[in-house]
Amino acid sequence: MSNKNEYILEPTLSKSVAEYDTWSKGDKHSVVTARYWRSAEIHVKCDYTPVIETEDIENKGVNLMKLFENEYLNGDLNYNLYDSYGSGVHEYSAGMRKRMKERIDDLWEETEDLEEDGWDIVQTEVWVFCDMKITQL
Repeated sequence: MSNKNEYILEPTLSKSVAEYDTWSKGDKHSVVTARYWRSAEIHVKCDYTPVIETEDIENKGVNLMKLFENEYLNGDLNYNLYDSYGSGVHEYSAGMRKRMKERIDDLWEETEDLEEDGWDIVQTEVWVFCDMKITQL
């Protein structure tokens, strides 16, 4: 059995975290919504010291859920996002009708939630777009 260390990762800049939720309603349609956050704390337990490549951040950001996929699947990754400063519908599935898009937009604007219309979150991604301060606890 390995001895895991716990780390806390924090963005070094404000307004540099985005959370993307993929919503599904059956097999036919999906919607991606985005929330933007001023700060975050990511707690991860792992066998190694986390390394986040600066060049990846500069190019397109880093998806922490993918970077720490094994830890996430094992329950060794938790995160807290603080002080949302905006959100919106980021992407619709191909072929979605205009009327459905308008309903989604209206519902999101009112509640920032699509569950009321039978949508379920099937995937979440947390992206950072700046260097991260990494501290071992």
